[in-house]
Amino acid sequence: MALNITSKKNGDSLVMELKGKLSASEAKQFDDAFGEAAEGIKEALLDFSGVDYISSAGLRSLFLAKKKMMQQSGALKVLYPTPEVMEVFTATRYDNIVTIVQKEDKEEGDAPKFYPLRPVQRMMVDTHFQKAQSTMMNTGALVKLDNSVDLELLAEALNGLLAAYDTFRCRLVLHPETGDICQRFDGEVGKVHVETMSDEAFEARKQEVKQPYDLIDHPLYRVYIMKTSSASYLYIDFYHVIMDGMAIALLFWREVDKRYTQLVKKAAPKILHQPSSYAAYILEEANIPKEELAAGHDYWLQMAGGFDKAKHLPPPDVQGEPDSPEHELEVPFPDMDNNFFKGKNYSENTFFMAAVMLALAKSTGSRETILTWVHNGRMTSAERRLMGLMLDQYPIRWDFGTDMSSEAFLCALEAKVQEGMQYRKSLDIIYEEGMNEGVACFILQKGSMGRRGKMKLGGTEAVIEEMPANEISAAENTMDIELNAHDDGTFSLVLDYDNHRYTEKAMRQFAATMEKMVLGLQDASRMTSELLSD
Repeated sequence: MALNITSKKNGDSLVMELKGKLSASEAKQFDDAFGEAAEGIKEALLDFSGVDYISSAGLRSLFLAKKKMMQQSGALKVLYPTPEVMEVFTATRYDNIVTIVQKEDKEEGDAPKFYPLRPVQRMMVDTHFQKAQSTMMNTGALVKLDNSVDLELLAEALNGLLAAYDTFRCRLVLHPETGDICQRFDGEVGKVHVETMSDEAFEARKQEVKQPYDLIDHPLYRVYIMKTSSASYLYIDFYHVIMDGMAIALLFWREVDKRYTQLVKKAAPKILHQPSSYAAYILEEANIPKEELAAGHDYWLQMAGGFDKAKHLPPPDVQGEPDSPEHELEVPFPDMDNNFFKGKNYSENTFFMAAVMLALAKSTGSRETILTWVHNGRMTSAERRLMGLMLDQYPIRWDFGTDMSSEAFLCALEAKVQEGMQYRKSLDIIYEEGMNEGVACFILQKGSMGRRGKMKLGGTEAVIEEMPANEISAAENTMDIELNAHDDGTFSLVLDYDNHRYTEKAMRQFAATMEKMVLGLQDASRMTSELLSD
C-alpha cells in the first residue's frame, strides 16, 4: 500500500500521520479514513512530514477534509509538509486554502505545545479577567489612506506580513491539565480582503470594533481594509497581550510600507529580515535560572516594597458611583519646545517622568513618591526586530527630602533609570507580587505611537483618525499618565483615570500642577523645594 495512515485522538483533537504518496489511488483511502476518524472532532492535524508526493486528487481530498471540518465548526491544519509537497501547495495556491505549518515552525525536541504567559502578559490577562472595570486593552488605529493607495496590493502586503510572524498565530487557551491560561502559536491567520461598503456600514463597523476581544482560543487582532464612497481606510487593532506600541509603529507599519512599496514597484520580492520567533523568546525568558534573577528581585523588593497608595496617589474626590462615564482627559502643553532636549544629559522620558513625580508629591503633600514607567522592552538588536509584546514596567521611587537643583535632580533621576534597567530580566517579581497595583503609571508616546500620528505608505501619508475605543478604564484604583510627543513638535498630556476615584475637576487640577512642573524643570537652577512650594 502506497499510503500508511495512523490516527490518534485526544479529546476533540485528531492527529493523523500520513506516510507515502497521496495520489489518485490513495485519495479514496484517505477520504474514508478521515471521514470516520474526524466525526465530531474540532481540530484535525494532518502530519505530512512523511508524504513525498501529492496529486490533484490528493489536493481535492484535502479540500473535502477542510470542508467537513468547517461543517462541524472545526479546524484543519497540515503539518510539516516536505519541500516537494510544499512546492505543489505553493504552485496551486493551496497555501491560501488550508492552514499549513511548515517545518521551520515545528516545535523541536521537548518544546511544549502550550507556552507560558510572560509576566507582563499575565498581569494584563489577570487585570482583564479579575477587575470588572478593566475589560478592554486594545491598541492600534483607524487610519485614513491616500486615494492613490492600491488597496489590493496593500491587502497582499498585509497578508504576507501576518503570515510571517508567529505572534499573529497566538491564541490564549486553558491548559488541559492545570486549567491555567497559557498561549499557543498555531492559530489560523485569516486573510485580509478589501471591503467596499456604504457610509452606514462603515459607521456600523466602527461600532463593532469597539467590542472587547473574545479572549479564549480566538484571534487577538483585527485588520480591515475598507473603501467607502468618500475615502479608504485601514483599521488595525491588536489585543495588547500580543503587541505593543513600538511593535505596531516601528515594526508592523514599517514592514507594511516596505512590502507594499515592493509590490507597487513590481520589484523582485526581497527578504526584509528573518522573522524572529516570539514563541521562542518566551521559552528562553521562562528558562532563565532563578539564581540569575535573585539580585534583581532584591533590588525591586527594596525599590517597590511598603508603599501606601493613599500616600502616593492624589487624594480621591469621589464617594460612591461616578457622576460621569468619562475617564480620560487630554490637555495640550503649549509652552514646551522639543528643541529643549538637545545636548542634555537626560532623556526626554526622564524629564517628563520627573515632572510627574513632582506633581504627585505636590498633590499628595508627601516628600516621597513612587510610580511605574513603561519602556518598549527592546534592548538588543534581536529584540528590536521582535514582533510581539515586549513592554517592561519599571517602578521608580524618589525622596524629595533632599533638596537639589532641577538639573541635578534630572541627572540623578536619569542615573536611577539606567540603574533599574540593568535588572529588567527580574521584573517578573513586580507583576507576580502585584507591586505595580495602585501605583500611577507613566508612558511617553512619540509620533506615530501617539494619538495624532502619521505613517508613510508607499510614498503617501496615512493619517490616524481614531484610536481603539477602550471605553472602560484599565486604570482601576489608579491613574495612567501618558505624555504624547507629536510629529509637529508639540506635546499633550492624557490622563486615563478611575472615575470611581476621581472627578474630571481633580484630574484637571493634577494636569495644571504637572504643567507647572514642566515649566519649572526647564530652569536648571530652580530647586525642587521651590517647585513643590509654589
